[in-house]
Amino acid sequence: MEKLFEYIAKEWSVVSQAPFAFLILSAIMFGLAYLAAKWRFTAVIDQTRVSNEALKDRLHLKSEQAESYKDRALKYDEKVQQVVDSDSIALKERTLEVVKNLREFIERHKREDDRISAIERSAMRSAQTEEERNAAWERHTNETMRLSNERNAEYDRRFRVDVIMLRDELRSRLPDYEPLERHHDMMYEHPTNYFGFNDVASDLERMAKMVTSVSN
Repeated sequence: MEKLFEYIAKEWSVVSQAPFAFLILSAIMFGLAYLAAKWRFTAVIDQTRVSNEALKDRLHLKSEQAESYKDRALKYDEKVQQVVDSDSIALKERTLEVVKNLREFIERHKREDDRISAIERSAMRSAQTEEERNAAWERHTNETMRLSNERNAEYDRRFRVDVIMLRDELRSRLPDYEPLERHHDMMYEHPTNYFGFNDVASDLERMAKMVTSVSN
């Protein structure tokens, strides 16, 4: 603004000869400056509003997650209490039911693996060139990895918490129990393959059948 006044003072002789044109030009310049400033600050305000809304959404999501974790923790505590309070017969039945579901899970995924392997063998036999064989092998590898990830994710979601909880309760009631050499406790955490899944099922089944005989 100060520079504008200095400019007017220097050019006063010119301005005084056409005052109306100068006033009109000045009004246009001030109007343009006002619109530019308004656009800039409106953009800043809109950006701030968007940022605040995004922050509110994140806080709301965090709050929902905290409530979800709280509910899951309460349900887990209730489930643990039910297992601890159950008698030997109820504990055996509960464990064998989990074992049955785990073995059904194993067989279902084995069938899917066999289906994918059959498709891969057929594709390899049909391949005419090295490029086609490499492409078939890459598809098979990608599909195998996908199935493995899905299988492990389902185990974590459906079985991991229950099998560890049942194992710990059964072991507490079988102080002299000695698991077989291949039945490592780490298998309960990350079975990774069918050998591990079967080891978990077999170990639980063995303990479940022993717990009632010990209590008698």
